[in-house]
This record gives sequence, C-alpha cells and structure tokens, in this order.
Amino acid sequence: MTPTLIHSKYLITKVLSRTEAEVIENGALFQQDGRIVEIGDYEALAKKYQPDEILGSERDVVMPGFVNSHYHVGLTPLKLGSLDYPLELWFASRLSARPVNFYLDTLYSAFEMIESGITTVQHIHGWLPGLANYWPDITSNLLKAYTDRFGEEVGMLAKEVFPYVKQVYDGWFEAQSYEPFYRSSCRCSSC
Repeated sequence: MTPTLIHSKYLITKVLSRTEAEVIENGALFQQDGRIVEIGDYEALAKKYQPDEILGSERDVVMPGFVNSHYHVGLTPLKLGSLDYPLELWFASRLSARPVNFYLDTLYSAFEMIESGITTVQHIHGWLPGLANYWPDITSNLLKAYTDRFGEEVGMLAKEVFPYVKQVYDGWFEAQSYEPFYRSSCRCSSC
C-alpha cells in the first residue's frame, strides 16, 4: 500500500461524550503500509512526509470506522422475495428462497458496509447448509469475502460466530453445544 496523506476539513480523533468529540480542523492522516503513522495539521504533515498520494480535501470529514456488531446476510430476505410476514409465515417463506452463493453475498454486503463507513463486522450467519464438518470451510470462504476482492483487499476486520449444530441422519437437527465457533479474517497473531 502506497504512503498516503488523507486531507480533511475535520478529522475526528476521539469521541469524548454523547455531545463532544476531539476534532482537528484542517486535519490530515498519514498512513504507510496500511498503518496510521501520524495524525495532525494538514500543512505540517504535508511538509513532513512525502506521500505517493493525497486523498480528500478541505471539504471532507475523516473519522474512525464504525462497527457492525450484529450482521447476518448481504441480500436481505426482502430482496430475495420474503415479504414482512408474521414470524411463522416469514420462516416458511424463507424455505422457498433461492440459494445464494455465500461468498458473493458477503462480498456484496462488505461493499455496502464500507460505503456506509463500517470497517469492522461480526458476521452471525443464521444457518449453513450440509453437515457440520463442512461449516469451517464454508465460514472461511465467507470471511474471505471481507478481506479479498479478486486479489485486492476490501479492508474489513470480520469475525464469524454461529452455534455449532450437527445434522443427524434422520433429518432432525440436534444442538450439540452452544459454545460459539469463531473464525476471524484478522491476520494478527492474537486472533
């Protein structure tokens, strides 16, 4: 990632209360290799660093990314043809919904979230097809959509959480454990 200076009219650095924030007017953020190196006055950072690219302008607001802590799917049930029925009818209408490629569905949602300022998500998938031993591979592919866009990074941090449910041979589902199963898109050593 090339060294970049991001210019803004207002750079929001910290929320102090429900009504106050720490703001740098005519601020800038210098990043190198995907890491924030320094924030401060635009003129001072423009002189100090030699960025390959300058983004933003004196009309923009730069702020930390938002967190979506409860997210399910990209194409909503409504977009897939399930109207807003009472719960029991809604579940029944979901059974006839066409199948969706989880990777593409998640990639679609990642673009929507990035556009809305969301940079971190906890993806809670309601159900996964097939036997439980296939779910880790499905989940890894699903999480890949948050970080990989045809060889380029989308740039999101994502975690997938779902209860472990095992499909038994007679077609009934039996809950084996309610301990969450975690997979993360983060590449740091602590996740």
